Amino acid sequence: MENFQTTFNSNTTSANEALKSLGSLFKTEKTKLQEIRTGLKTDHETFQATISSQISHLKDELIKESNIKDSLALKSEEAKVLSAKLEASEKQIRGCSGI
Repeated sequence: MENFQTTFNSNTTSANEALKSLGSLFKTEKTKLQEIRTGLKTDHETFQATISSQISHLKDELIKESNIKDSLALKSEEAKVLSAKLEASEKQIRGCSGI
C-alpha cells in the first residue's frame, strides 16, 4: 500500500508539473497570438487607409480628366463652328470675286 501511495504521489507531482508547464506554454502562445492579432489589425487599418487614399486620389484624377474632356469637347464644337463660318466666308469671297 505504501508503494501505491508513493507512486500515486509521484504521478500526481509529475501531472501537476506537466499541467503547470502546459499552462505556461498556453499563456505564452496566447500572448504571441495576441501580438500577431494586434500586428495584423494595425496592418489591416494601414492598408485600408492607403486604399481609401488611393481611391480618393483616383476620384480627383477622374474629375480632372472629365473636366478636360468637357473642355476639349467645347473647344472642338467651337472649332467646328469657326470652320463652318470660315468656309461660308470663303464661299462668299469667291462669289464676290468671281473665282
